[in-house]
Amino acid sequence: MSTVLTQKISAPVVRQYEIGGVRYIVKASVSDRASESAVTKINRLIQGDLEKKKSQP
Repeated sequence: MSTVLTQKISAPVVRQYEIGGVRYIVKASVSDRASESAVTKINRLIQGDLEKKKSQP
């Protein structure tokens, strides 16, 4: 007798956004271990990118 394990596999979602003349390509996949939502993470990444640009001469 064999045991069949089922695993739910979904393809990642890929989207492209343009904010302030910068193109962001976002690839999202689901993780049970995630500690923040996708919206929170994207906002954090964009804010970090904006801070880097401010500190450059």
